[in-house]
Amino acid sequence: MELTVLVDNNNRVGNCLISEHGLSFFIKEDDVQLLFDCGSTDAFIKNAYKMDMDLEHVTDIILSHSHRDHVGGFLRLQSLYKKFKYIGLELTPKNVIAHPDVFKEEPQKNTNENEQEDETFHLSKDKLEKFFNLTLTNKPVRITPKLIYLGEIPLKYGNVKDDYAPDETALAYKSKDGLIVISGCSHSGVENIIEHAKFVTGEDRVHTLIGGLYLINRDGDEINALGRYLQSQNIKQIYPCHCTDLESKIILSKFVVIKEVNTGKRYTWE
Repeated sequence: MELTVLVDNNNRVGNCLISEHGLSFFIKEDDVQLLFDCGSTDAFIKNAYKMDMDLEHVTDIILSHSHRDHVGGFLRLQSLYKKFKYIGLELTPKNVIAHPDVFKEEPQKNTNENEQEDETFHLSKDKLEKFFNLTLTNKPVRITPKLIYLGEIPLKYGNVKDDYAPDETALAYKSKDGLIVISGCSHSGVENIIEHAKFVTGEDRVHTLIGGLYLINRDGDEINALGRYLQSQNIKQIYPCHCTDLESKIILSKFVVIKEVNTGKRYTWE
């Protein structure tokens, strides 16, 4: 499996790519070309073309949950595909896999009129299913023999905060060395995502965790507890990105190897 970070909060010196508060991964596995989240804007599209990556042949789009920093760019992607069709390009059929509640409208929490409205509220299931093949399920889906959509994450461990996203999901890849767990934001709790990945795949070895960990301004005791859990799982490395602050990375580094993540980085696992 090859995973490319199309957009993340972090960038590196000399990188001409766009970073933003958001997340988007491009994943290749077997014949599948998959987008995991679409960031906040069209930055992931612009970055893909700067890296000579062709989004025309994407086969699957996974939406980890309905927050704007993960689905905000989805409408831009749909607009791009409409333009492709308008000029006569033959597109690979696109499958969208997400939790059934990803299009569910919630009361608008944002009371500051100067802030941009949450883009989730503009995603219409009826309109999208005319263009995409929608699979809306809270159950696991096997995308390839090794890559699995985990469905809804049960809450069994840890202290999940008030902004828990019940429509959140994640991916797991069964590598030869153990699971590669791919998270969007980890609102469900890192422990819950990892334990569910182990349950769904039947694989107890966890080799790598990559994605948002939702560790911003968290209590040190809470981060230390997570570090001890990760250490107990014998996880070889984690790639914390998006909603993970520097202090959290420093504390976790006492328990597990922390690897660098930034927009444009590419990783492979067998």
